[in-house]
Amino acid sequence: MGVTHVLNAAHGTAYSHGGHDFYGATIDYYGVPAHDLPNFDISQFFFSAAEFIHKALNTPGGMKLLLFAFLFLSLIQTEFVQERSKMPHTRDDSAPTSSAGSPASYETPAIADLQRLIWFRGASDNHVDQVWPNIYLGDAWAARSKTTLQSLNITHILNAADGPYSINTGAKYYKDLQIEYFGVEAFDDPSFDLSIFFYEAANFIGKALNTSGGKVFVHCAMGVSRSASLVLAFLMIRENMTLVDALKTVSSHRDICPNTGFLSQLRDLDIKLNEERKGTRESARKEL
Repeated sequence: MGVTHVLNAAHGTAYSHGGHDFYGATIDYYGVPAHDLPNFDISQFFFSAAEFIHKALNTPGGMKLLLFAFLFLSLIQTEFVQERSKMPHTRDDSAPTSSAGSPASYETPAIADLQRLIWFRGASDNHVDQVWPNIYLGDAWAARSKTTLQSLNITHILNAADGPYSINTGAKYYKDLQIEYFGVEAFDDPSFDLSIFFYEAANFIGKALNTSGGKVFVHCAMGVSRSASLVLAFLMIRENMTLVDALKTVSSHRDICPNTGFLSQLRDLDIKLNEERKGTRESARKEL
């Protein structure tokens, strides 16, 4: 059939074992870790999937994907085009602005506004990208590629998809590379409470960066949701960024898509940290 692109809507589940490694370099692969459950929010993947299909159809030879994508495109093409026109690479006036100039007036945006910050950013979708000095964000392929890790001089790895049914590497897998490993057994499900790992993950990343020559690779299956959320939490907790600034920072280097549950948990963290900053500023004013 000459298929050039594959969109797997059951990526990472017990029923699908496809991925970049399975299809090789000749097929462009995009996996959506969706579950066929009534309460699963698949809408969070509508725009990224539409973008992938749109990209495939505009690739020489990619028209052969049209046979598989026609129904999907007919359902959402209108909405996709409308949203795309409202979201060029320069953000529109309704998008949340940076808190850098007025920290005292910053308020955590709504979920929909936060999502607009990362839709169609047009950044990288490589196996691994540097998103902050000495912090690399990537997928399972990069996690299993010791050659890639060695070429980047990675010293620490945070696996946000640890466990026997996920990316089951573990410390033993890297024993010949002298890499310090930390695993978080998280599931890319909006109902999963990832927030219980925010501070622990931030401390691990911070420790890695404070190590001489330290470089940390944070990954999950695709490097867009679980692992991206933990990197965002680090920037908020340890680098004193707002969620808006953290999203802008990471998404300028890599396309990310935290699920709505994780984004909501990061929003709660942002509100908490913002209140703490306000309290600190108020205390400082009283001491003057």
